[in-house]
Amino acid sequence: MSGFEIFMDKQERLEQTVATKQVVLATQQQIGGESALQVASASIASNNTDYPGVRAGFLTQPLDHFDGTTNVTFQQRFWYHLNYYKPPAERNGSVVPLFITDPGEQDAEPLVKSLYSGWIDRLARENAGIPIVLEHRYYGKSFPNRTELGAGEFWQPDAMRWLTNKQALADAAQFVQKVRFDNVTEETLHSPVSPVIYYGGSYSGARSAHLRLLYPDLIYGSIASSGVVLAHENYPEYFFPISRGLQDNCNQALQASIGFIDSIIAPEPEKGQVQPTRDQNATTAVQALFGLEGLSNPADFANVLSIPLGDFQSQRWDYANTKTKAVYALCDAITNTTNSGPKPANPARREEEPTAVIQGKKVPETVVRFGKYIKEAYVKPCVAGDEGSTVESCFGSSDWSYYTNATDPNPVSWPFQFCTTWGYLQTAAPQNATNDPYATNFTNPRLVSSLLDIEYIGEICRSAFKDGQHYSIPAHPNVTEVNSLGALNITMDRLAYINGQYDPWRPMTTASEEFGDGGASREDTTLRPFKIIPTCYHVCDSSSGTPGNKTSDPAPRVKKVQDEVGAAVTSWLADFVAPPANTTIETGNRFHAVAVLGH
Repeated sequence: MSGFEIFMDKQERLEQTVATKQVVLATQQQIGGESALQVASASIASNNTDYPGVRAGFLTQPLDHFDGTTNVTFQQRFWYHLNYYKPPAERNGSVVPLFITDPGEQDAEPLVKSLYSGWIDRLARENAGIPIVLEHRYYGKSFPNRTELGAGEFWQPDAMRWLTNKQALADAAQFVQKVRFDNVTEETLHSPVSPVIYYGGSYSGARSAHLRLLYPDLIYGSIASSGVVLAHENYPEYFFPISRGLQDNCNQALQASIGFIDSIIAPEPEKGQVQPTRDQNATTAVQALFGLEGLSNPADFANVLSIPLGDFQSQRWDYANTKTKAVYALCDAITNTTNSGPKPANPARREEEPTAVIQGKKVPETVVRFGKYIKEAYVKPCVAGDEGSTVESCFGSSDWSYYTNATDPNPVSWPFQFCTTWGYLQTAAPQNATNDPYATNFTNPRLVSSLLDIEYIGEICRSAFKDGQHYSIPAHPNVTEVNSLGALNITMDRLAYINGQYDPWRPMTTASEEFGDGGASREDTTLRPFKIIPTCYHVCDSSSGTPGNKTSDPAPRVKKVQDEVGAAVTSWLADFVAPPANTTIETGNRFHAVAVLGH
Protein backbone atom coordinates (compact mmCIF):
# COMPACT_ATOMS: atom_id res chain seq x y z
CA MET A 1 0.00 0.00 0.00
CA SER A 2 1.24 -0.20 -2.07
CA GLY A 3 3.38 2.16 -0.57
CA PHE A 4 5.22 0.48 -1.86
CA GLU A 5 1.91 0.14 -3.50
CA ILE A 6 1.54 -2.45 -1.01
CA PHE A 7 -2.35 -2.41 -1.74
CA MET A 8 -3.48 -2.78 -5.45
CA ASP A 9 -5.34 0.38 -6.48
CA LYS A 10 -8.10 0.82 -9.00
CA GLN A 11 -5.85 2.60 -11.48
CA GLU A 12 -3.62 -0.47 -11.70
CA ARG A 13 -6.63 -2.74 -12.01
CA LEU A 14 -7.95 -0.64 -14.86
CA GLU A 15 -4.64 -1.03 -16.68
CA GLN A 16 -5.03 -4.79 -16.30
CA THR A 17 -8.60 -4.55 -17.53
CA VAL A 18 -7.61 -2.63 -20.62
CA ALA A 19 -4.87 -5.12 -21.35
CA THR A 20 -6.74 -8.32 -20.70
CA LYS A 21 -10.43 -7.45 -21.11
CA GLN A 22 -11.04 -9.27 -17.86
CA VAL A 23 -13.26 -7.76 -15.22
CA VAL A 24 -11.03 -6.78 -12.35
CA LEU A 25 -13.41 -5.20 -9.89
CA ALA A 26 -11.70 -5.67 -6.55
CA THR A 27 -11.65 -2.38 -4.79
CA GLN A 28 -8.95 -3.25 -2.90
CA GLN A 29 -7.10 -4.09 -2.88
CA GLN A 30 7.85 -26.38 6.89
CA ILE A 31 11.09 -25.82 8.60
CA GLY A 32 14.02 -26.20 6.28
CA GLY A 33 17.40 -26.92 7.73
CA GLU A 34 20.38 -24.92 6.67
CA SER A 35 20.84 -27.30 3.78
CA ALA A 36 17.53 -26.07 2.42
CA LEU A 37 19.01 -22.67 1.73
CA GLN A 38 20.08 -22.11 -1.83
CA VAL A 39 21.93 -18.91 -2.70
CA ALA A 40 22.38 -17.92 -6.30
CA SER A 41 26.00 -17.37 -7.19
CA ALA A 42 25.26 -14.89 -9.93
CA SER A 43 23.93 -11.36 -9.71
CA ILE A 44 20.18 -11.00 -10.03
CA ALA A 45 20.66 -9.97 -13.64
CA SER A 46 24.14 -10.30 -15.04
CA ASN A 47 23.42 -7.71 -17.71
CA ASN A 48 21.86 -5.21 -15.29
CA THR A 49 24.45 -2.62 -14.28
CA ASP A 50 21.88 -0.57 -12.34
CA TYR A 51 22.18 -2.82 -9.28
CA PRO A 52 25.72 -4.23 -9.23
CA GLY A 53 26.35 -6.90 -6.66
CA VAL A 54 22.73 -7.71 -5.91
CA ARG A 55 22.26 -11.44 -5.51
CA ALA A 56 19.17 -13.62 -5.34
CA GLY A 57 18.61 -16.41 -2.84
CA PHE A 58 15.96 -18.97 -1.98
CA LEU A 59 14.95 -20.47 1.34
CA THR A 60 12.85 -23.62 1.49
CA GLN A 61 9.86 -22.93 3.72
CA PRO A 62 7.13 -25.29 4.92
CA LEU A 63 3.69 -24.36 3.66
CA ASP A 64 2.32 -25.21 7.11
CA HIS A 65 4.54 -24.26 10.05
CA PHE A 66 2.11 -25.37 12.74
CA ASP A 67 -0.56 -27.99 12.17
CA GLY A 68 0.96 -30.64 9.91
CA THR A 69 -1.83 -30.38 7.35
CA THR A 70 0.67 -30.78 4.51
CA ASN A 71 4.33 -31.58 3.90
CA VAL A 72 4.48 -29.31 0.85
CA THR A 73 7.25 -26.71 0.77
CA PHE A 74 7.96 -23.65 -1.36
CA GLN A 75 10.99 -21.57 -2.24
CA GLN A 76 10.87 -18.12 -0.67
CA ARG A 77 12.86 -15.60 -2.70
CA PHE A 78 15.11 -12.89 -1.31
CA TRP A 79 17.71 -10.45 -2.61
CA TYR A 80 20.64 -8.72 -0.92
CA HIS A 81 24.02 -7.14 -1.45
CA LEU A 82 27.22 -7.10 0.61
CA ASN A 83 28.47 -3.65 -0.36
CA TYR A 84 28.75 -2.50 3.27
CA TYR A 85 29.70 -5.80 4.84
CA LYS A 86 33.12 -6.06 6.46
CA PRO A 87 34.66 -9.37 7.55
CA PRO A 88 35.37 -9.80 11.28
CA ALA A 89 39.02 -8.78 10.99
CA GLU A 90 38.01 -5.35 9.68
CA ARG A 91 35.29 -4.35 12.13
CA ASN A 92 36.80 -4.58 15.61
CA GLY A 93 34.26 -7.01 16.99
CA SER A 94 31.17 -5.03 16.02
CA VAL A 95 28.08 -6.93 14.89
CA VAL A 96 26.61 -6.85 11.39
CA PRO A 97 22.94 -5.86 11.47
CA LEU A 98 20.51 -7.27 8.92
CA PHE A 99 18.00 -4.81 7.48
CA ILE A 100 15.01 -6.57 5.93
CA THR A 101 12.44 -4.81 3.81
CA ASP A 102 9.16 -6.64 3.29
CA PRO A 103 7.26 -5.63 0.12
CA GLY A 104 4.13 -7.40 1.35
CA GLU A 105 1.39 -8.26 -1.09
CA GLN A 106 3.22 -7.94 -4.38
CA ASP A 107 5.94 -9.41 -6.54
CA ALA A 108 9.09 -8.38 -4.70
CA GLU A 109 11.45 -8.32 -7.67
CA PRO A 110 10.63 -4.74 -8.76
CA LEU A 111 11.47 -3.65 -5.20
CA VAL A 112 15.06 -4.85 -5.57
CA LYS A 113 15.84 -1.26 -6.57
CA SER A 114 15.29 -0.32 -2.92
CA LEU A 115 18.61 -2.03 -2.21
CA TYR A 116 20.20 0.94 -3.97
CA SER A 117 17.79 3.84 -3.59
CA GLY A 118 15.54 2.89 -0.67
CA TRP A 119 15.75 3.91 2.93
CA ILE A 120 16.63 0.34 3.85
CA ASP A 121 19.87 0.74 1.87
CA ARG A 122 20.66 3.98 3.65
CA LEU A 123 20.16 2.32 7.04
CA ALA A 124 22.47 -0.52 6.00
CA ARG A 125 25.07 1.92 4.69
CA GLU A 126 25.07 3.99 7.88
CA ASN A 127 25.35 0.93 10.12
CA ALA A 128 27.63 -1.34 8.03
CA GLY A 129 24.83 -3.83 7.61
CA ILE A 130 23.31 -6.06 4.96
CA PRO A 131 20.10 -4.92 3.25
CA ILE A 132 17.65 -7.65 2.20
CA VAL A 133 14.39 -7.74 0.25
CA LEU A 134 12.23 -10.68 1.34
CA GLU A 135 9.28 -11.85 -0.77
CA HIS A 136 5.96 -12.80 0.87
CA ARG A 137 4.46 -16.27 0.42
CA TYR A 138 2.02 -16.63 -2.51
CA TYR A 139 3.41 -13.52 -4.25
CA GLY A 140 5.90 -13.12 -7.06
CA LYS A 141 7.38 -16.60 -7.40
CA SER A 142 7.34 -17.57 -3.73
CA PHE A 143 4.60 -20.14 -3.91
CA PRO A 144 4.34 -23.96 -4.03
CA ASN A 145 3.84 -26.12 -7.07
CA ARG A 146 0.10 -26.17 -7.73
CA THR A 147 0.14 -29.88 -8.58
CA GLU A 148 1.22 -30.70 -5.01
CA LEU A 149 -1.89 -29.07 -3.54
CA GLY A 150 -4.51 -31.39 -4.94
CA ALA A 151 -6.62 -31.71 -8.06
CA GLY A 152 -7.23 -28.74 -10.30
CA GLU A 153 -5.13 -26.06 -11.93
CA PHE A 154 -6.69 -22.91 -10.49
CA TRP A 155 -5.79 -21.09 -7.29
CA GLN A 156 -8.98 -21.39 -5.32
CA PRO A 157 -9.53 -21.61 -1.51
CA ASP A 158 -8.25 -25.16 -1.00
CA ALA A 159 -4.92 -24.20 -2.58
CA MET A 160 -4.82 -20.78 -0.89
CA ARG A 161 -5.72 -21.76 2.69
CA TRP A 162 -2.13 -21.52 3.95
CA LEU A 163 -1.97 -17.84 3.03
CA THR A 164 -2.53 -16.46 6.52
CA ASN A 165 -0.97 -13.77 8.66
CA LYS A 166 0.18 -16.41 11.12
CA GLN A 167 1.94 -18.57 8.52
CA ALA A 168 3.53 -15.59 6.77
CA LEU A 169 4.90 -14.22 10.04
CA ALA A 170 6.38 -17.64 10.76
CA ASP A 171 8.11 -17.51 7.37
CA ALA A 172 9.91 -14.34 8.42
CA ALA A 173 10.83 -15.77 11.82
CA GLN A 174 12.23 -18.85 10.11
CA PHE A 175 14.08 -16.78 7.53
CA VAL A 176 15.98 -14.58 9.97
CA GLN A 177 17.34 -17.70 11.70
CA LYS A 178 18.26 -19.66 8.58
CA VAL A 179 19.52 -17.00 6.18
CA ARG A 180 23.06 -17.43 4.88
CA PHE A 181 24.95 -15.37 2.31
CA ASP A 182 26.93 -16.44 -0.71
CA ASN A 183 30.73 -16.36 -0.36
CA VAL A 184 30.52 -15.38 3.33
CA THR A 185 32.11 -17.88 5.69
CA GLU A 186 31.02 -16.08 8.85
CA GLU A 187 28.44 -18.24 10.66
CA THR A 188 26.81 -15.60 12.85
CA LEU A 189 25.04 -13.42 10.27
CA HIS A 190 21.56 -14.44 11.34
CA SER A 191 19.17 -13.93 14.23
CA PRO A 192 19.46 -13.98 17.19
CA VAL A 193 23.26 -13.64 17.04
CA SER A 194 23.04 -10.67 14.68
CA PRO A 195 20.42 -7.94 15.18
CA VAL A 196 17.57 -7.83 12.67
CA ILE A 197 15.77 -4.58 11.86
CA TYR A 198 12.54 -5.26 9.98
CA TYR A 199 10.99 -2.58 7.77
CA GLY A 200 7.54 -2.83 6.24
CA GLY A 201 5.02 -0.46 4.71
CA SER A 202 1.22 -0.68 4.67
CA TYR A 203 0.21 -4.34 5.07
CA SER A 204 3.84 -5.29 5.65
CA GLY A 205 4.05 -2.37 8.08
CA ALA A 206 1.51 -4.24 10.19
CA ARG A 207 3.65 -7.35 9.73
CA SER A 208 6.72 -5.53 11.02
CA ALA A 209 4.81 -4.52 14.16
CA HIS A 210 3.43 -8.05 14.60
CA LEU A 211 6.89 -9.57 14.20
CA ARG A 212 8.36 -7.28 16.84
CA LEU A 213 5.48 -8.18 19.17
CA LEU A 214 5.42 -11.94 18.58
CA TYR A 215 9.13 -12.62 17.97
CA PRO A 216 11.02 -10.05 20.09
CA ASP A 217 13.88 -12.53 20.57
CA LEU A 218 14.38 -12.72 16.79
CA ILE A 219 13.39 -9.27 15.54
CA TYR A 220 15.55 -6.76 17.40
CA GLY A 221 13.74 -3.73 16.02
CA SER A 222 11.00 -2.81 13.55
CA ILE A 223 9.87 0.17 11.53
CA ALA A 224 6.18 0.19 10.62
CA SER A 225 5.49 2.69 7.86
CA SER A 226 1.77 3.28 7.26
CA GLY A 227 1.31 0.04 9.18
CA VAL A 228 -2.34 -1.05 9.03
CA VAL A 229 -2.45 -2.72 12.43
CA LEU A 230 -6.26 -2.38 12.61
CA ALA A 231 -8.30 -4.72 10.41
CA HIS A 232 -11.81 -3.55 9.51
CA GLU A 233 -14.34 -5.05 7.12
CA ASN A 234 -16.26 -1.96 6.00
CA TYR A 235 -13.80 0.82 5.21
CA PRO A 236 -15.44 4.06 4.01
CA GLU A 237 -12.84 5.92 6.07
CA TYR A 238 -10.35 5.26 3.26
CA PHE A 239 -11.74 8.33 1.51
CA PHE A 240 -11.64 10.69 4.50
CA PRO A 241 -7.90 11.58 4.31
CA ILE A 242 -8.30 12.00 0.54
CA SER A 243 -10.99 14.59 1.18
CA ARG A 244 -8.71 16.39 3.63
CA GLY A 245 -5.71 16.24 1.32
CA LEU A 246 -7.28 17.45 -1.93
CA GLN A 247 -7.27 21.11 -2.84
CA ASP A 248 -10.42 22.69 -1.41
CA ASN A 249 -11.79 23.64 -4.82
CA CYS A 250 -11.34 20.09 -6.09
CA ASN A 251 -12.77 18.50 -2.97
CA GLN A 252 -15.86 20.69 -3.14
CA ALA A 253 -16.34 20.20 -6.88
CA LEU A 254 -15.96 16.42 -6.62
CA GLN A 255 -18.38 16.09 -3.71
CA ALA A 256 -20.89 18.35 -5.45
CA SER A 257 -20.59 16.27 -8.62
CA ILE A 258 -21.13 12.99 -6.78
CA GLY A 259 -24.04 14.57 -4.93
CA PHE A 260 -25.74 15.52 -8.20
CA ILE A 261 -25.05 12.14 -9.79
CA ASP A 262 -26.39 10.34 -6.73
CA SER A 263 -29.53 12.45 -6.75
CA ILE A 264 -30.35 10.56 -9.95
CA ILE A 265 -28.76 7.12 -9.64
CA ALA A 266 -29.11 6.82 -5.83
CA PRO A 267 -32.02 9.07 -4.77
CA GLU A 268 -32.27 7.13 -1.50
CA PRO A 269 -28.57 6.94 -0.53
CA GLU A 270 -29.17 5.08 2.71
CA LYS A 271 -30.40 2.09 0.67
CA GLY A 272 -27.14 1.49 -1.21
CA GLN A 273 -27.65 -0.51 -4.40
CA VAL A 274 -31.37 -0.98 -3.78
CA GLN A 275 -32.97 2.09 -5.40
CA PRO A 276 -36.66 1.41 -6.11
CA THR A 277 -37.44 5.04 -6.99
CA ARG A 278 -34.58 5.44 -9.46
CA ASP A 279 -35.57 6.69 -12.92
CA GLN A 280 -33.88 4.46 -15.50
CA ASN A 281 -34.05 6.98 -18.34
CA ALA A 282 -32.42 9.66 -16.22
CA THR A 283 -29.79 7.18 -15.06
CA THR A 284 -28.95 6.28 -18.65
CA ALA A 285 -28.69 9.98 -19.49
CA VAL A 286 -26.19 10.56 -16.68
CA GLN A 287 -24.13 7.55 -17.72
CA ALA A 288 -24.11 8.84 -21.30
CA LEU A 289 -22.27 11.97 -20.15
CA PHE A 290 -19.40 9.63 -19.25
CA GLY A 291 -19.66 7.39 -22.31
CA LEU A 292 -20.94 4.60 -20.06
CA GLU A 293 -24.59 4.33 -21.06
CA GLY A 294 -23.87 0.74 -22.13
CA LEU A 295 -23.26 -0.40 -18.54
CA SER A 296 -26.24 -2.37 -17.29
CA ASN A 297 -25.48 -1.98 -13.58
CA PRO A 298 -25.42 1.63 -12.33
CA ALA A 299 -23.11 0.52 -9.50
CA ASP A 300 -20.51 -0.48 -12.11
CA PHE A 301 -20.84 3.04 -13.50
CA ALA A 302 -20.32 4.48 -10.01
CA ASN A 303 -17.26 2.27 -9.57
CA VAL A 304 -15.61 3.66 -12.70
CA LEU A 305 -16.00 7.19 -11.34
CA SER A 306 -13.96 6.23 -8.29
CA ILE A 307 -10.96 4.93 -10.25
CA PRO A 308 -8.89 8.15 -10.19
CA LEU A 309 -9.09 8.32 -6.39
CA GLY A 310 -7.02 5.14 -6.12
CA ASP A 311 -4.16 7.21 -7.48
CA PHE A 312 -4.11 9.54 -4.47
CA GLN A 313 -2.25 7.15 -2.18
CA SER A 314 0.45 6.59 -4.80
CA GLN A 315 1.88 10.09 -4.43
CA ARG A 316 5.45 10.49 -3.30
CA TRP A 317 6.81 13.42 -1.37
CA ASP A 318 7.75 15.13 -4.63
CA TYR A 319 4.84 15.85 -6.94
CA ALA A 320 7.01 15.74 -10.07
CA ASN A 321 7.91 12.10 -9.44
CA THR A 322 4.49 10.96 -8.31
CA LYS A 323 3.76 7.57 -9.84
CA THR A 324 0.64 8.84 -11.58
CA LYS A 325 -1.36 12.01 -11.34
CA ALA A 326 -4.82 10.84 -12.39
CA VAL A 327 -6.50 12.34 -9.36
CA TYR A 328 -5.04 15.76 -10.14
CA ALA A 329 -5.90 15.49 -13.81
CA LEU A 330 -9.45 14.88 -12.63
CA CYS A 331 -9.22 17.89 -10.33
CA ASP A 332 -8.02 20.07 -13.20
CA ALA A 333 -10.90 18.87 -15.32
CA ILE A 334 -13.78 19.32 -12.89
CA THR A 335 -12.57 22.64 -11.45
CA ASN A 336 -11.76 24.03 -14.89
CA THR A 337 -8.33 25.07 -13.66
CA THR A 338 -4.80 23.93 -14.30
CA ASN A 339 -2.15 22.70 -11.92
CA SER A 340 -4.49 21.73 -9.08
CA GLY A 341 -2.04 19.23 -7.62
CA PRO A 342 -0.64 19.57 -4.11
CA LYS A 343 0.32 23.18 -4.85
CA PRO A 344 -1.71 26.43 -5.07
CA ALA A 345 -4.26 26.07 -7.84
CA ASN A 346 -4.11 28.23 -10.94
CA PRO A 347 -7.47 30.01 -11.21
CA ALA A 348 -7.21 30.56 -14.96
CA ARG A 349 -10.46 29.24 -16.45
CA ARG A 350 -10.97 27.49 -19.73
CA GLU A 351 -14.05 27.46 -21.92
CA GLU A 352 -17.44 26.80 -20.39
CA GLU A 353 -19.17 23.52 -21.13
CA PRO A 354 -22.47 23.31 -23.00
CA THR A 355 -25.57 23.04 -20.84
CA ALA A 356 -27.21 19.65 -20.26
CA VAL A 357 -30.54 18.97 -18.56
CA ILE A 358 -31.65 15.75 -16.86
CA GLN A 359 -34.97 15.33 -15.06
CA GLY A 360 -35.58 19.01 -15.53
CA LYS A 361 -32.39 19.85 -13.65
CA LYS A 362 -29.44 21.61 -15.20
CA VAL A 363 -26.38 19.40 -15.06
CA PRO A 364 -23.59 21.26 -13.25
CA GLU A 365 -20.55 22.11 -15.35
CA THR A 366 -18.42 20.10 -12.92
CA VAL A 367 -20.38 16.96 -13.82
CA VAL A 368 -20.10 17.61 -17.56
CA ARG A 369 -16.34 18.08 -17.23
CA PHE A 370 -16.13 15.02 -14.98
CA GLY A 371 -17.80 13.04 -17.75
CA LYS A 372 -15.42 14.29 -20.43
CA TYR A 373 -12.42 13.35 -18.31
CA ILE A 374 -13.60 9.80 -17.56
CA LYS A 375 -14.55 9.27 -21.19
CA GLU A 376 -11.16 10.35 -22.52
CA ALA A 377 -8.94 8.89 -19.80
CA TYR A 378 -10.60 5.51 -19.27
CA VAL A 379 -13.55 4.64 -21.46
CA LYS A 380 -12.13 5.31 -24.91
CA PRO A 381 -8.75 3.61 -24.28
CA CYS A 382 -10.45 0.47 -22.99
CA VAL A 383 -13.15 0.18 -25.63
CA ALA A 384 -10.62 0.85 -28.39
CA GLY A 385 -8.20 -1.72 -27.00
CA ASP A 386 -9.49 -4.88 -28.66
CA GLU A 387 -11.91 -5.49 -31.48
CA GLY A 388 -15.40 -6.08 -30.14
CA SER A 389 -14.74 -4.47 -26.77
CA THR A 390 -17.65 -2.75 -25.07
CA VAL A 391 -18.05 -0.78 -21.88
CA GLU A 392 -19.72 -3.84 -20.38
CA SER A 393 -16.75 -6.07 -21.16
CA CYS A 394 -14.37 -3.40 -19.86
CA PHE A 395 -16.14 -2.27 -16.71
CA GLY A 396 -19.01 -4.65 -15.99
CA SER A 397 -19.01 -6.92 -12.96
CA SER A 398 -20.59 -10.09 -14.29
CA ASP A 399 -17.42 -11.95 -15.31
CA TRP A 400 -15.14 -13.13 -12.48
CA SER A 401 -13.02 -15.53 -14.53
CA TYR A 402 -9.92 -13.36 -14.02
CA TYR A 403 -9.96 -14.77 -10.49
CA THR A 404 -11.78 -18.08 -10.73
CA ASN A 405 -9.55 -19.27 -13.59
CA ALA A 406 -6.26 -17.90 -12.29
CA THR A 407 -3.40 -20.33 -12.98
CA ASP A 408 -1.01 -18.16 -10.96
CA PRO A 409 -1.77 -17.12 -7.37
CA ASN A 410 -0.73 -13.49 -7.77
CA PRO A 411 -4.11 -12.17 -9.01
CA VAL A 412 -6.04 -13.81 -6.18
CA SER A 413 -3.64 -13.62 -3.23
CA TRP A 414 -4.55 -10.20 -1.89
CA PRO A 415 -8.30 -10.64 -2.49
CA PHE A 416 -8.03 -13.93 -0.61
CA GLN A 417 -6.33 -12.14 2.28
CA PHE A 418 -8.76 -9.26 2.56
CA CYS A 419 -11.78 -11.53 2.13
CA THR A 420 -10.62 -13.97 4.82
CA THR A 421 -8.85 -11.73 7.31
CA TRP A 422 -8.23 -8.04 6.70
CA GLY A 423 -11.41 -6.59 5.18
CA TYR A 424 -10.70 -3.06 3.93
CA LEU A 425 -13.69 -2.97 1.57
CA GLN A 426 -13.63 0.63 0.40
CA THR A 427 -17.30 1.55 0.50
CA ALA A 428 -19.18 4.84 0.28
CA ALA A 429 -19.50 6.78 3.50
CA PRO A 430 -22.93 6.55 5.15
CA GLN A 431 -25.26 9.42 4.31
CA ASN A 432 -28.12 10.47 6.59
CA ALA A 433 -31.37 10.59 4.64
CA THR A 434 -33.29 12.85 7.02
CA ASN A 435 -34.50 16.25 5.81
CA ASP A 436 -35.34 17.39 9.33
CA PRO A 437 -33.10 20.42 9.99
CA TYR A 438 -33.36 19.83 13.75
CA ALA A 439 -32.36 16.18 13.62
CA THR A 440 -28.85 15.04 14.41
CA ASN A 441 -27.39 14.67 10.95
CA PHE A 442 -24.05 12.95 10.69
CA THR A 443 -22.44 13.49 7.32
CA ASN A 444 -19.22 12.22 5.82
CA PRO A 445 -17.17 13.11 2.76
CA ARG A 446 -19.02 12.02 -0.36
CA LEU A 447 -16.25 11.29 -2.83
CA VAL A 448 -17.87 8.13 -4.21
CA SER A 449 -21.44 7.16 -4.96
CA SER A 450 -23.67 5.59 -2.32
CA LEU A 451 -24.17 2.68 -4.73
CA LEU A 452 -20.73 1.43 -3.67
CA ASP A 453 -22.07 -0.30 -0.58
CA ILE A 454 -20.74 -3.33 1.25
CA GLU A 455 -22.80 -5.69 -0.92
CA TYR A 456 -21.35 -4.35 -4.14
CA ILE A 457 -17.74 -3.97 -3.01
CA GLY A 458 -17.84 -7.31 -1.20
CA GLU A 459 -19.11 -9.21 -4.24
CA ILE A 460 -15.54 -10.21 -5.07
CA CYS A 461 -15.45 -12.36 -1.94
CA ARG A 462 -18.56 -14.24 -3.03
CA SER A 463 -17.89 -14.52 -6.77
CA ALA A 464 -14.12 -14.75 -7.17
CA PHE A 465 -13.81 -17.83 -4.97
CA LYS A 466 -15.71 -21.10 -5.10
CA ASP A 467 -16.32 -23.26 -2.05
CA GLY A 468 -13.56 -25.80 -1.58
CA GLN A 469 -13.56 -29.26 -0.10
CA HIS A 470 -11.33 -28.15 2.78
CA TYR A 471 -11.82 -24.40 2.93
CA SER A 472 -14.33 -21.76 1.85
CA ILE A 473 -14.35 -17.98 2.08
CA PRO A 474 -16.14 -16.91 5.28
CA ALA A 475 -19.21 -14.69 5.17
CA HIS A 476 -17.15 -11.99 6.87
CA PRO A 477 -13.38 -11.63 7.24
CA ASN A 478 -12.04 -12.73 10.59
CA VAL A 479 -10.62 -9.35 11.55
CA THR A 480 -10.30 -10.56 15.15
CA GLU A 481 -7.29 -12.64 14.10
CA VAL A 482 -5.44 -9.38 13.46
CA ASN A 483 -7.01 -7.10 16.04
CA SER A 484 -6.49 -9.55 18.91
CA LEU A 485 -2.77 -8.81 18.60
CA GLY A 486 -3.39 -5.31 19.91
CA ALA A 487 -4.46 -3.30 16.87
CA LEU A 488 -3.92 0.43 17.53
CA ASN A 489 -2.41 -0.30 20.96
CA ILE A 490 0.65 -2.31 19.88
CA THR A 491 3.57 -0.69 21.67
CA MET A 492 7.07 -2.08 22.05
CA ASP A 493 10.54 -0.73 22.63
CA ARG A 494 12.46 -0.53 19.36
CA LEU A 495 9.25 -0.32 17.33
CA ALA A 496 8.94 2.85 15.25
CA TYR A 497 5.74 4.08 13.61
CA ILE A 498 5.75 6.46 10.64
CA ASN A 499 2.64 7.80 8.92
CA GLY A 500 1.73 10.35 6.27
CA GLN A 501 -0.72 13.11 7.14
CA TYR A 502 -3.03 12.42 4.20
CA ASP A 503 -2.53 8.69 3.80
CA PRO A 504 -5.87 7.00 2.94
CA TRP A 505 -4.73 4.11 5.13
CA ARG A 506 -4.03 6.31 8.14
CA PRO A 507 -7.42 5.42 9.75
CA MET A 508 -6.15 1.84 10.11
CA THR A 509 -2.83 2.86 11.69
CA THR A 510 -1.70 3.94 15.14
CA ALA A 511 -2.15 7.53 13.92
CA SER A 512 -5.86 6.97 13.24
CA GLU A 513 -8.10 9.98 13.75
CA GLU A 514 -11.27 8.00 13.09
CA PHE A 515 -10.69 5.11 15.50
CA GLY A 516 -8.08 6.67 17.78
CA ASP A 517 -6.78 10.03 18.90
CA GLY A 518 -4.58 10.65 15.88
CA GLY A 519 -1.56 9.52 17.85
CA ALA A 520 -1.85 12.28 20.46
CA SER A 521 -1.44 9.82 23.33
CA ARG A 522 1.84 8.44 21.97
CA GLU A 523 5.16 9.98 22.88
CA ASP A 524 7.88 10.23 20.28
CA THR A 525 11.02 8.82 21.89
CA THR A 526 14.25 7.20 20.80
CA LEU A 527 13.07 3.78 21.93
CA ARG A 528 9.56 4.27 20.53
CA PRO A 529 9.65 6.72 17.61
CA PHE A 530 6.27 7.99 16.44
CA LYS A 531 6.23 10.26 13.39
CA ILE A 532 3.59 11.89 11.21
CA ILE A 533 5.00 13.48 8.06
CA PRO A 534 3.11 16.64 7.02
CA THR A 535 1.58 16.69 3.54
CA CYS A 536 2.64 13.13 2.90
CA TYR A 537 0.84 10.03 1.79
CA HIS A 538 1.24 6.25 1.78
CA VAL A 539 4.66 4.90 2.87
CA CYS A 540 6.17 8.14 1.66
CA ASP A 541 9.31 7.61 3.75
CA SER A 542 10.42 4.47 1.91
CA SER A 543 12.66 6.17 -0.67
CA SER A 544 15.84 7.94 0.33
CA GLY A 545 17.08 8.81 -3.13
CA THR A 546 20.18 7.58 -4.91
CA PRO A 547 23.54 8.02 -3.14
CA GLY A 548 25.49 10.86 -4.71
CA ASN A 549 22.48 12.18 -6.61
CA LYS A 550 21.28 15.22 -4.67
CA THR A 551 18.40 15.81 -7.06
CA SER A 552 16.84 12.56 -5.84
CA ASP A 553 17.07 13.43 -2.14
CA PRO A 554 13.80 13.33 -0.20
CA ALA A 555 11.93 16.50 0.65
CA PRO A 556 13.25 18.11 3.86
CA ARG A 557 10.19 17.06 5.89
CA VAL A 558 10.76 13.44 4.84
CA LYS A 559 14.51 13.50 5.31
CA LYS A 560 14.02 14.92 8.81
CA VAL A 561 11.97 11.88 9.81
CA GLN A 562 14.40 9.50 8.13
CA ASP A 563 17.29 11.17 9.96
CA GLU A 564 15.53 10.99 13.33
CA VAL A 565 14.38 7.39 13.01
CA GLY A 566 17.73 6.42 11.50
CA ALA A 567 19.49 7.91 14.53
CA ALA A 568 17.14 5.96 16.78
CA VAL A 569 17.97 2.71 14.97
CA THR A 570 21.70 3.39 15.35
CA SER A 571 21.10 3.97 19.05
CA TRP A 572 19.22 0.66 19.31
CA LEU A 573 22.07 -1.19 17.63
CA ALA A 574 24.60 0.33 20.03
CA ASP A 575 22.76 -1.42 22.87
CA PHE A 576 22.61 -4.84 21.20
CA VAL A 577 24.18 -7.67 23.18
CA ALA A 578 24.70 -10.82 21.14
CA PRO A 579 23.73 -14.13 22.74
CA PRO A 580 26.08 -17.12 22.45
CA ALA A 581 26.67 -18.19 18.85
CA ASN A 582 24.95 -21.55 19.38
CA THR A 583 21.74 -20.00 20.75
CA THR A 584 18.57 -21.54 19.35
CA ILE A 585 15.08 -20.09 19.58
CA GLU A 586 11.95 -22.21 19.81
CA THR A 587 9.26 -20.27 17.98
CA GLY A 588 6.18 -22.49 18.19
CA ASN A 589 2.70 -21.00 17.91
CA ARG A 590 3.12 -17.57 19.40
CA PHE A 591 -0.29 -16.28 18.45
CA HIS A 592 -1.65 -18.02 21.55
CA ALA A 593 1.34 -17.07 23.68
CA VAL A 594 0.77 -13.32 23.63
CA ALA A 595 -0.99 -12.96 26.96
CA VAL A 596 -0.53 -9.24 27.43
CA LEU A 597 -0.85 -6.97 24.42
CA GLY A 598 0.47 -3.48 23.97
CA HIS A 599 3.17 -3.88 26.60
